[in-house]
Amino acid sequence: MTPSGQQTSGIWIGFAVAVTGIALAWVNITNAQNLQPQWSQDLAFFHQWVHSAANGGPWASPLILEPQGFFEQVHTHLMLPAVVGAYWMVPQQETLLLIHSFGVALTVWPTWRLAERAGGRIHGVLIALALVCFGPFLAVGVADFRPLVFVIPAITGIWASAYGGSMRGCVVWAMVALLARQDSSYLLISTGAVLCLLPWGKSRRIIGGAVLGIGLVGFAFFAFLKPEMFFHINLGGQASLPTGSELWDNRKSFVVAFALSLWWLGVRRPAPLIACLPVFWGMLTTAREWHLLTGPGAHHHAFWLPFVIASVAVGTAGFFRYLSAVGLIVMGIVSFPYPVATEARPELSALLSRVNPNARVAADYDTIHRLAGRGTLWNVDQFYVEERPRHWADSWPLTVDAVDVIVAPPDHPVLNRIDGWLQTASTSTHVMVSRP
Repeated sequence: MTPSGQQTSGIWIGFAVAVTGIALAWVNITNAQNLQPQWSQDLAFFHQWVHSAANGGPWASPLILEPQGFFEQVHTHLMLPAVVGAYWMVPQQETLLLIHSFGVALTVWPTWRLAERAGGRIHGVLIALALVCFGPFLAVGVADFRPLVFVIPAITGIWASAYGGSMRGCVVWAMVALLARQDSSYLLISTGAVLCLLPWGKSRRIIGGAVLGIGLVGFAFFAFLKPEMFFHINLGGQASLPTGSELWDNRKSFVVAFALSLWWLGVRRPAPLIACLPVFWGMLTTAREWHLLTGPGAHHHAFWLPFVIASVAVGTAGFFRYLSAVGLIVMGIVSFPYPVATEARPELSALLSRVNPNARVAADYDTIHRLAGRGTLWNVDQFYVEERPRHWADSWPLTVDAVDVIVAPPDHPVLNRIDGWLQTASTSTHVMVSRP
């Protein structure tokens, strides 16, 4: 029960989740259709993987140039069979984008409940509003398709359930986290350890021990089955701090925006932040540009968001009554840019619509995701690269013999490697050539 003795109806919270999911999915789908997703290459890879499995093929996509197979690849998402089932029923890329955005929107539920338990019904509403006004949260919500984003509602759900003293809730959310991606195992370990040591609402040491145990078992499970473990934000980072003034300048800009947003107010209840220390250290010592809200790095925020959300939901309860929560809403709006729907590229879309769905295709980074969902798809920048990828076992280098259609900018070097191919369509930015 909340401090006021009442809880908001689950219908209203479910409605908030649905509205958030619809809004995020609309931007996510629109940007992909307009040929401006966050990272076309990875969206194409995931689509190829799901498409292959849904059509009885291997759980693999050579497009990523990494070990192939469900457990052999450097990332493992145990929830992908469910995604494949949904895609089998509706075999469209939009299905993946919907799943992603609604997975992020699901975070509204445990966030609302946690804030409500800590500060009452009004506080729950305000913190939920603050969440959907927070730039990094919205950026992850439109970061194409990444099953790992289910880590955000899952870890937030553990902190919310533990605060209410619910062992069942913690176990369920911990299993969801493990289904999302192998990285969640060490997040469960740190979360469980802190819940064992520090007070957190009605949580008990046995709850923390259960979360810790699930994390340890999960980590052992993945370590035993996977030839290689890879974490985007890992426990140790690099051997030293990365160099490069541009990288550090961009990170400083992110920290300034974060400070302006007031989301640091969670330090008043620091238990989740302490559990997140391995992530913070990994962010500090990695050369990956996790600060970005657009492009390939947008999904990296999924690793720290649930811990900051949990600390803010509880740490701002009763702090200047509701003024701090209102401040989060206002400053969240002005501190970070919001993801917006991009403009369409009708000429290029018309060109892509002419590609035979059964053709073997090579495409560039702008167009490759729109051509995904077929038997053979390569990136034109992968052709004629002499150095064999570290994990690649098949023949190398790749050549245009592997494809029937190429879509690329007219000045791309690969077009100098073909002889007798026919130009079948063109725009101001791209040409399509076909094998005669």
